[in-house]
Amino acid sequence: MPVKTKFKNSIENLKSELKERQERLIKDWETAKRDLKARQKLFTREIKTKQDEFFLEWDDVQERSKEKLDQWLDRFEIDELQTMLDRYKEENEPLETIGENDVLRQLPSPRKLEMTLQEAFEKRRSSRDFSGEPIAEEMVAALLWAANGINRKNFKRTTPSALNWQDVSVYVVQANGIWKYLPKRHALLFIEGKDQREYFGEIKTWMKLASQHLVFVSDARKTETFTTKLIDKTFKVDFSEGELNERARAINVGVKVQAVYLAAVAMGLGCTCRLLVDDQKARELMKLAPEEKIMAICSVGEHPASIFDHVI
Repeated sequence: MPVKTKFKNSIENLKSELKERQERLIKDWETAKRDLKARQKLFTREIKTKQDEFFLEWDDVQERSKEKLDQWLDRFEIDELQTMLDRYKEENEPLETIGENDVLRQLPSPRKLEMTLQEAFEKRRSSRDFSGEPIAEEMVAALLWAANGINRKNFKRTTPSALNWQDVSVYVVQANGIWKYLPKRHALLFIEGKDQREYFGEIKTWMKLASQHLVFVSDARKTETFTTKLIDKTFKVDFSEGELNERARAINVGVKVQAVYLAAVAMGLGCTCRLLVDDQKARELMKLAPEEKIMAICSVGEHPASIFDHVI
């Protein structure tokens, strides 16, 4: 057979083989597409079935949750629910409610605390000697923010509070009067216009030289929350009064006192915490309600340069 004819036959055979392979690939591809389409339909039906089951289960969860909530709510009197609702609305207002004639003093931004936490713990101590000199207002702002300031969304504070009562307010007793710190406004609310520091540091004469007395006041009314009531009615554990209430309120004050100590040492200030005070006179000057209780006082100020700085 001539070489040319032989080569031509090889080419024809190769073409024929390629065509057969192409037909097989097309056939396999069509089969794969049909199989894929069938799997997609099956998967879609399964998804639809699961989705229907999910919504049925979710509806059941919602219904059970509603029933459970109704059972809880049935344990409360209408006036209890209204009181707690009013309290919730007040807590979630963007700013504290003030009277038309109330006087506010806006505080500057708190002084930045540069000291490390490790160093602050190492240097923390009670210092009872003060120079009598006033401290910068930005330092006062830093002390108040550390104790009870807003540090994130939803009005959350720099210090924790048992059951989120937020029952503790901080009052500032200084040369220009008595003021109440409003965390949401980062401002001072005017209470009394005279220098009344002598009534908050009279146990020791040299305590009168403190630049500020920070007075921590706990309001028992703020412990009457929905959570408190629910725990009582569900688990028979009463946080609204008695030992548990006192312990929780003491903890709420204690964490704020420690925050003041650490902020004070970070700014080079002296600080000491006290419990003794002329309670009747102090309450009168601060215009406290019967449910409000003075829990502790932090006296702060500049350190004396010498022992003669605190001689009166």
